[in-house]
Amino acid sequence: MFDLIFFLLIFVAVYFVYYYIYDSMLKKEKYTKISELVILTKKFNLDKKQMNYRSCLNGIAIINAFIISFTITIIDIIPVNIMFKLAIAFLIILILIFSMYFTYGKYLNRKWGKKNEK
Repeated sequence: MFDLIFFLLIFVAVYFVYYYIYDSMLKKEKYTKISELVILTKKFNLDKKQMNYRSCLNGIAIINAFIISFTITIIDIIPVNIMFKLAIAFLIILILIFSMYFTYGKYLNRKWGKKNEK
């Protein structure tokens, strides 16, 4: 039960930090400097004119908060020395980043992807 509360506390804290950062960048119209958004837009061929940036950045904030909180919670549970924890954390982060951003990019492509015209 403690681990679930620990996960939720970290998730909420990290989510609000990311949300505040992305919201302030969106208000200043600096969304072209958000690397996650640029990568998703280019890799998954998203139409910038149709995109709702606030919705997209909210999804990115949720993904980042989940990755960080899940990794911290799992590493806290495992009772091994620090070097093994760092190696495991690195693997968890890589797997989660690739899988979650790929899934989110495919979702965004269906929602705001450019149509292939021939």
